Amino acid sequence: KVYQNEDLSLSSLATDLGLSSHQLSELVNARLGMGFSKYIRERRVTAAKALLVSAPSQSILSISMDTGFRSQSSFYAAFKEVTGQSPGDYRKARLATE
Repeated sequence: KVYQNEDLSLSSLATDLGLSSHQLSELVNARLGMGFSKYIRERRVTAAKALLVSAPSQSILSISMDTGFRSQSSFYAAFKEVTGQSPGDYRKARLATE
């Protein structure tokens, strides 16, 4: 769950993997069809979606920090971009159907 590290960057991950930043960027683009930042953002939002439903008593701020976002505002923006909903609305809708 490398994506949970809020300090994660393309260059730091490339170094950890023994690749150049350019090589890792090309690999992510070719294999996943999206840029590194978008991929990490989507992984973090996917993890947050699971926590919003499985841990209903956990605060949204706590979930945002647990999934690697630096701030609640960046979490809200990314969540809304990926899902079209705010984290609170997503949680309410999912918990209402259970």
